[in-house]
Amino acid sequence: MRNILEIRYLIAVVTLAEELNYTRAAKRLRMSQSGLTRRIQDVESKLDIMLFHRDRGSVELTDAGRAFVEEARLAILHDERAVRVAKAVNEGAESILEIGSSPDIDPALVEMLFFLRLPLYPNLKIHLHSEFSADLTHSLLNSHLDVALVTEPADDSRLTTVKLAEAPLYAVVSEDHLMAQKESLKLKDLSASEWVVLDRRIHPTLHAQMMRTANDAGFQPKEIHSIMNADEASHLLSASGGVAILAKASALRIATHGWVAKPLDEETLSLHEHLAARANDPSKLVSEFVRTFVKRMKSVLQPLQLSLPIRPDALGPPKRIFQGS
Repeated sequence: MRNILEIRYLIAVVTLAEELNYTRAAKRLRMSQSGLTRRIQDVESKLDIMLFHRDRGSVELTDAGRAFVEEARLAILHDERAVRVAKAVNEGAESILEIGSSPDIDPALVEMLFFLRLPLYPNLKIHLHSEFSADLTHSLLNSHLDVALVTEPADDSRLTTVKLAEAPLYAVVSEDHLMAQKESLKLKDLSASEWVVLDRRIHPTLHAQMMRTANDAGFQPKEIHSIMNADEASHLLSASGGVAILAKASALRIATHGWVAKPLDEETLSLHEHLAARANDPSKLVSEFVRTFVKRMKSVLQPLQLSLPIRPDALGPPKRIFQGS
């Protein structure tokens, strides 16, 4: 007979797996520690599987526990999505798209999402989620998202991506910096300054290319400060007097009160912005949305390249839709 666990049991297991501490997990769940202990024991009893190793106060996942937690997270996400969809339909929406966006994406692209009109889906509602690109890819593959605006997506046959733009990086420098009056900057212009950059885990390929470009120019950065969020750059700039190297949108946002943003004139350093979806997604709504977005982009920006088809019958030849300039 198939075991069926209520969502509250899945949430308890996932929370304990994230905290690996009963006290902290119980506090997050707003329940007693003894109550959480009983709930975990109930799950293990129902499944007849040990999910956690417990030894003198320490908690670790078993191999079976790790596999269970991965699938439990998906179940929780689908449960949350079911609630959002039901609420949206109750409020008059007939179709809902879950769309993700990287913090580094040009805000104009995000804004365009909300101005698209699909004749076949007149009452479309969009739910937007902001996450790092790697997390967006994971959410796409796990069906938590339908479409995502991502930067520097990894090659993955399970995804279909449309390249939207190559956005140059920007350097944020003090108004009294020696190079502040130049229209654009080279990395070598910043060789004497401390650098504030996004951690290599955010954009590993771009980070590596930045270091190679500096090395090819004959220097190593004086010092590098790594951040996970572009907004952290403001505090580090004030403290270190250095320069921040960021995506355009982030650079312009923090370039205030004595700081200016200048584009980097380095051909090898740019953020590739893509629209991504699952390659095997059969949704006609997703295909129509991507088709309309691409058409809209074609009318306002340079021609686009399609790396993989969303639906061959909807978007044309499998490798190339528009001729690049």
